[in-house]
Amino acid sequence: MSHFIRIRMQIREREHLLAALRNLHYEYQEGENLVVRGYASNRERAEVVVNTGCQYDIGFQRQEQEYECVADWWGVQGNTPIRQESFIQQVNRQYAYNLIREQAREQNLIVEEETEQENGDIVIVLSERA
Repeated sequence: MSHFIRIRMQIREREHLLAALRNLHYEYQEGENLVVRGYASNRERAEVVVNTGCQYDIGFQRQEQEYECVADWWGVQGNTPIRQESFIQQVNRQYAYNLIREQAREQNLIVEEETEQENGDIVIVLSERA
């Protein structure tokens, strides 16, 4: 029996997903049809596979225009300090942060201020160049 859980994410751009994983200091592989390992030798395929440091992986598969996170969370959480909800939140938050910074740069905006709230949210104040 497979323990894999799929979580649809609002991540569309692979480059920003990879940047988020790098910023969060996760080791990963990227490619086509990489193996995501799960319980009892169950396998899934993904384009990006995060190495968790144990025999269970976390993968990202492209589904239409968005990525889906796929993992045997029972195995990941039982063998690592990684927790499903916090991992998803961290990746989403870092992805959004990278995307906003990229869009600001493309629109020639200046980051005036950047503060992190108690809940982990980041507030970025932008302005136009003079």
